[in-house]
Amino acid sequence: MAKQLQFELWQECGNGCKFCYLQQENRFTPDKLKISACEKALAKISDLSNYPEYDTIGYLGGEFFQGQMKNPEVKEAFMKLMRKTKELYLDGHIKHIWVYATLTIGEQQDLYEMLEMFGDLPELWILTSYDTLGRFHTQKMEDTWKFHMKKIRELYPHIKLNITTILSEDCIKKYLNDELDFVKMIKEYDCNFFFKQCGFGGLTKEKMNKILPGFFPKRELFLEFLKKFKQKETPDMWDRLFNIQYRADTLYRNYNNEKHQMELRQRFKDKRWETDEKVECGVNKCGHLMTYAAYIDCEECVLCDKQMIGEIYE
Repeated sequence: MAKQLQFELWQECGNGCKFCYLQQENRFTPDKLKISACEKALAKISDLSNYPEYDTIGYLGGEFFQGQMKNPEVKEAFMKLMRKTKELYLDGHIKHIWVYATLTIGEQQDLYEMLEMFGDLPELWILTSYDTLGRFHTQKMEDTWKFHMKKIRELYPHIKLNITTILSEDCIKKYLNDELDFVKMIKEYDCNFFFKQCGFGGLTKEKMNKILPGFFPKRELFLEFLKKFKQKETPDMWDRLFNIQYRADTLYRNYNNEKHQMELRQRFKDKRWETDEKVECGVNKCGHLMTYAAYIDCEECVLCDKQMIGEIYE
């Protein structure tokens, strides 16, 4: 199976999601560092020896399209990188392209210019997120997200849209009470879903739940959610529950500092006792990373619980 190569070009984002690590870090990136990040990524992807080991290239910010490319030189460096990515796709070196977009603020003119450059490519994925807690600070932000989701689908019917949702306690309760219908959203936006467990870099679960009450769920509630989800939803949706197989294998991260380091991270998959040496979260007693200990009231593992529920209701 070919791997996925991803670049976090910069860490600037104005969305202010309460659960995001960027809330705790400097969200402003100097233009020269943005240009440098694009140039470094361009050099990496231009090395054809990467292929066919990798068949997917992905890009995430922070955020790209909420005014982070006001400087024309930054925008040109970014678009040059996108043009090269398209070239690799058209020449058959890669099969998929991922670009993350929050879609919550503004007219997104840079996004639509990028989409126009790509055209209606069937394996261009626009990755976005929908969360019931901590993401949409105003109704206008949520309405803006819905507007752009529909506009993108209308203008580019063949590109793919993917929504990531964090399974917070608030989200789970809305699902259990039938206030949240993922199948309905899939039909409305002609999209796919990926589901993440709760997490927050640098803070304990207890501190995170004080900042954002109703974020990390209790295990009993989560097990109730898993039972309903397993019995109600499709096997594909079940497979997309916090499955790291849908994340990038190799990640280059850039940091907002004068040295402008580009750090390489290799992500391992869901196997027990396989960890990245740079992972700081540690390993749970079950052998999965501690990041999967996503309950507020215990250190049990959501991956193990998913496996257990899957076997019971197979």
